[in-house]
Amino acid sequence: MTRDTNEIELIKEELVKRTSPTLTIYDIDANAELVHDILALKKKHNVLMLGHNYMEPLVFGLSDENEKGDSLGLSMSASKTDSEYIIFNGVPFMAETAKILNMSKRVFVADKSAGCSLADEFTPEDVLRLKELNPGVPVMTYINTYADVKAECDVCCTSANAQDIAMRMPGDSIIFVPDIYFAQNLKEELGDKKKIIYPNGNGDGVKGAICEVHEMFTLEDIRLVRDSFGIEKENPDGMIYVHWECKPEVLREADFFGSTTQIRKDIAQRVSEGSLKKAFIASECELTSNLMQEFPTVEFWTACYVRCQHMAKVTLKGIHDVLVAIDSGSDLSEYEILIDEEVARRANRSINKMMELSV
Repeated sequence: MTRDTNEIELIKEELVKRTSPTLTIYDIDANAELVHDILALKKKHNVLMLGHNYMEPLVFGLSDENEKGDSLGLSMSASKTDSEYIIFNGVPFMAETAKILNMSKRVFVADKSAGCSLADEFTPEDVLRLKELNPGVPVMTYINTYADVKAECDVCCTSANAQDIAMRMPGDSIIFVPDIYFAQNLKEELGDKKKIIYPNGNGDGVKGAICEVHEMFTLEDIRLVRDSFGIEKENPDGMIYVHWECKPEVLREADFFGSTTQIRKDIAQRVSEGSLKKAFIASECELTSNLMQEFPTVEFWTACYVRCQHMAKVTLKGIHDVLVAIDSGSDLSEYEILIDEEVARRANRSINKMMELSV
């Protein structure tokens, strides 16, 4: 590929402006030409390149602003594209959702072996067993599941709308899968308004799943951050943000809990008001890396030992390999997401039900 030296220098200048604990000048020098080639091929083939919030900064920066976000938001954006090719810089269950909503498009991931501790550990058979044990009770699945699990459920949810969706479903009970900590937090938030049934919550023997990233944060960690970073409760100058997938005691100690999008919006509002000076995000390290770039006036602390091994499999080289295969007309089966049409139809039903209840 022909490379324009001036363009590469401009790319380096842009990358140097980013503030990130995981992006050094050496990374920039080593990867500028690869970033240049990826962006050139992306433009040449009109590729929609979706970037999940947890991608490392060099990968996240490959996506335009309207191509960045959480897994469901990205999939919904993809449904509006006229691009023939969609590259989802995330893990396969996310790309599956994009494919379900865009069956006529070709969807790719850089590494199909990248998994998810939530999605990998929960199966359609687990859903069927819970339904057998709780006849007539609707099943709500967190979006972090594979298509075959979604196909067996009545409705999907995200961490942003789980409470609302649960309350809008019929009956006084709902089965929530697969995240055990999320279910416990949802149960506490809803109280006696809705009974939450979840895997092994009543010793039913059905295994659930836990996010291996958010599980790492403990109550002691959060308290240590408060002491070390000087973040006092109910002081708008500093905030500790955590996700629904964290342990219940972690949520109770935090200043704010919610989805990635909700956390970002809260930060944005506080920054616009001039109140937020420092923040800690109890989540994947690269989320904080990307927020640092977006909100340079905030002093962020991050736990760089907390990394998602699956997300880390999506690399610049892998993305470049997909684009080169597209460009050369080579076999794309190594990267392409394919879903059985009947499974996709049934999974789409649960996604559409969520959309209907979210209006």
